[in-house]
Amino acid sequence: MDYKFENISIIDFVKTLCILKGSNLRKILQKLVEEKHYSNAYANFYNKLKNNTIRFSEIADIAESLGYEIVFRNKNN
Repeated sequence: MDYKFENISIIDFVKTLCILKGSNLRKILQKLVEEKHYSNAYANFYNKLKNNTIRFSEIADIAESLGYEIVFRNKNN
């Protein structure tokens, strides 16, 4: 299923993905702590999302923990 996410903040995008998978930010952070050895500081995690200072690799880890993959596809094909 394809979703169009235009003009949406990173935090709202991640929250939407969480909702679609029946999860939330705290559960995702806990999974990242266990699997990827992230810091357990929820405030830091939340602020990175809120302030758009999160790295792409962290977004990729969040996507993976939710069972998504990030795909770049040429629009011309």
